[in-house]
Amino acid sequence: MVQKNFDRLVGHTIICGYGRNGKQTVKELISHDQIVLVVELSANEIEELEHFPEVYYLVGDATNDDILNMAGVDTAKSLITTLPKDADNLFVVLSARIINPEIPIVARASETHIRKKLYSAGATEVIMPDMLGGQRMAQLVMEPDVVEFIDYILLQDKEQTNLEEISVKYLAKSFVNKTIRELNIRNASGANIIGLKTYNNKYILNPDADFSLEEASHIFALGKPDQIEKLKELIIYG
Repeated sequence: MVQKNFDRLVGHTIICGYGRNGKQTVKELISHDQIVLVVELSANEIEELEHFPEVYYLVGDATNDDILNMAGVDTAKSLITTLPKDADNLFVVLSARIINPEIPIVARASETHIRKKLYSAGATEVIMPDMLGGQRMAQLVMEPDVVEFIDYILLQDKEQTNLEEISVKYLAKSFVNKTIRELNIRNASGANIIGLKTYNNKYILNPDADFSLEEASHIFALGKPDQIEKLKELIIYG
């Protein structure tokens, strides 16, 4: 077993599998300054990570509980499993969920029938790359400008424009039961609230100005980095 030396990590994202999907996931995460640890069975596959000093890695079998424990599942921020076999991803989800009942887990699936099993095993989200690819091709035919615009937002450099999810778990007391209009969020921060996820997992797009913020919900905000930070300060400190 080989590993890139690291102390006990906290708040990192574990990527199980460094194939095509895993590589793209790592690239995206490090572009947003996330702490990343890759678990990959093939030492040859992982060689290129020597050129990415910001990425930690562990060469081993992610379906092995000892390897997951070494990767710090109990202290990780999240886990993404992109192994080529659905059965292996299912095993990783089961093991990780037992070790850390609270960790968000995103799993890759290639077969539709395995999707339900992954959710039952404890996956927070299940992604089917082939299905997403088909949906995207259809959208590019039907609404190409919409797809291009969304890509433009999501692929912006983090120093320019961010579309960010902000938890209001610790909502400032001055914000409780206040409407978006009353809080004057747009003028106070410069950021735009383009969506909400309520405490009961209901999504609200383009919320009305008379909508009241609630604790344990999530805000989806669009703005420049300094505007997003200002919005976070307002939400937490009032």
